Amino acid sequence: MITEPGDTFLPENSRRPLSIMIGGGPAALARPAGALLVDDRNGPFHRGVLAELGHAPDQLRHLESYGLNPYEYAAPGGRVPSMAVRSWLDRLAVSGPVIDGAAELAVDQERRLVAAIHRKGAADRLIVDVDGIPTLAPGLPAQLVPGTGPALYSFDRAAGVLLAELVRMGPVASGPAAALVEVLDDRGGPAAVLAWLDRVDPELLVPVSEPIDAIRAFAAFLRATEDAGGPLCFGDELVHGRLAVTAADSWIVAGGGDHALAAAEAALTGNPAARVTVVAGSIDTAAANTARYFDLRRRHVADDGGDGRLEFRTGAEPGPISVTDTGRYAEGGVEADGYAASIGRARMLPRAVAKLAWWARERRGQVSGSLLFDSDRQYLGYRLHFAAEDLLHRVDVAGAASWFPPADVFPAELADQVEAMGRRAVPPESGSTPTDLLAVAQQAARLAAARRRGTVRETPAVPEGWL
Repeated sequence: MITEPGDTFLPENSRRPLSIMIGGGPAALARPAGALLVDDRNGPFHRGVLAELGHAPDQLRHLESYGLNPYEYAAPGGRVPSMAVRSWLDRLAVSGPVIDGAAELAVDQERRLVAAIHRKGAADRLIVDVDGIPTLAPGLPAQLVPGTGPALYSFDRAAGVLLAELVRMGPVASGPAAALVEVLDDRGGPAAVLAWLDRVDPELLVPVSEPIDAIRAFAAFLRATEDAGGPLCFGDELVHGRLAVTAADSWIVAGGGDHALAAAEAALTGNPAARVTVVAGSIDTAAANTARYFDLRRRHVADDGGDGRLEFRTGAEPGPISVTDTGRYAEGGVEADGYAASIGRARMLPRAVAKLAWWARERRGQVSGSLLFDSDRQYLGYRLHFAAEDLLHRVDVAGAASWFPPADVFPAELADQVEAMGRRAVPPESGSTPTDLLAVAQQAARLAAARRRGTVRETPAVPEGWL
């Protein structure tokens, strides 16, 4: 069985080791020959509510090399329909053995690396031995709460960083650190930590302001869920149809990237009565060069001849969630009944390796990482190392998630360098980012080719030519 408390035993389903890839989409191009692909067929491209991608065929023309000719589905000045991409991804998935579902990696009692596969519609898990280094392509990580950052993506993470910083300060902070441990051991949330802050000398906390600001933002988010009268969500929930856009007729969408624009488009197209204000420090260069942006302005921005249902407020980054006395959200000088956060993505471990990380750390082992490049120094993803009890298990992470190295494994400076490398590899003036459809497909194809040639290079740092 999988070595985690509370796990139940299931009979062994297979003891023939299998090469496996968990997650797919366009990153399925990285699947090793004959490998089992485990992917949720109802993934982001399939459950999205928008009929068209944000890109024109010219921006996706190189997809023809991988089996999708966007010009067959849209005129050069139009936008590629989502159904075309869904059909292509389905063909890609069934080009080898595939299971519709999800999977997680773990270490069994015999200390073998196994995959627990949850097949859609099946009650029991399928447990298989893993052959070689498994590949993960979990897609984009979770979106951030406004007022936080990629490295402080959850309350637990921010509280852990705060405690570690206090311990590092030594005896001068030993009392507050011990008191914080008591709060966290009692499962105190953001409000409890804020109460602890009121009892600590403010001068002592100056060097640790970043995690404290994040905790305040999480507290504001939780208060807003109680005090606001309308829906509070992440933009993905609108784009993927998990929340009805008719839940409010006025929306604030926080963020300046294409995912924020997609959330705005979902509200405008799904609710004819909706009015949307996009609030951001600026509209990202890549987002401003998409066909979606031009389309939205033409249709809905009054100054561009549209119906006036869309407004852009730029100049200041959205802060922690604010709710008025009347229960409306306030940001950027406007108020609305609904709020959708699309300010960025978390640098977090993929869920599929959560049990592996638990296994290593519970045994006083280590979780570390390295970057993967081919012989042309093209970035292929990152590799995770789970070491404990004289064992080492490795996992490769590719696709969109590979551009968000987890903050509890990779140094912040290295993660920033990976982000900067992505901007050089996929210039934002092209209207694309490294996490977009074409860029992910290209990276996955390079990874597959490098594996076949034996030219995958593992390095602890970004090559000097990228810096």
